[in-house]
Amino acid sequence: MTAHSGPDDTALTGSWRKRDAPACADRYPDVLTFSTGTYRGTRGPEQAGIWWDAGIYRLEDDRRLVLSVATDELVVYEVHRGADVLEVVDPDGCRFSYQRIAPP
Repeated sequence: MTAHSGPDDTALTGSWRKRDAPACADRYPDVLTFSTGTYRGTRGPEQAGIWWDAGIYRLEDDRRLVLSVATDELVVYEVHRGADVLEVVDPDGCRFSYQRIAPP
């Protein structure tokens, strides 16, 4: 599996903290750090395991983010990006968001 970086991928570079997250988002990391083409999730103190642990990512377009998950499967997520907020809808319809905490 190789990392792919599209023209907009750098917009996500940096660290993000989960916010506005319902119970269905418990499997997603508390902190998410994007580098060029790769990401790393950091679980919170109450989390046993996380679905986004570490892997590759790419933005398919302005609304679709593809991430390799804990099983190494590539999963497509609907996203809405602002300067400092990343809103995510997973394939099951769970809606949650991340707030940027550290720029690249």
